[in-house]
Amino acid sequence: MPIWTVQSTDGGDEKIEAGLLATESGALVALSEDGLLTRAWAPGQWRTVRQVTGVDTHPARQTNEADELLIGLPRR
Repeated sequence: MPIWTVQSTDGGDEKIEAGLLATESGALVALSEDGLLTRAWAPGQWRTVRQVTGVDTHPARQTNEADELLIGLPRR
């Protein structure tokens, strides 16, 4: 399962293992490969998401490609 790093608005990073990340109305949700909700961030509580690649990821998912990136925009 892919490993992601989510940066929160306070500047901290959280690593999470999730099959899929999705956004809805500014919220970010992490889903397992079975589609079960594993973690959620409220709108405005997260800033960026990167997929962990290289030596820090699961051996079956190692790649030399650039990080996949998702950026949360602040709500007005």
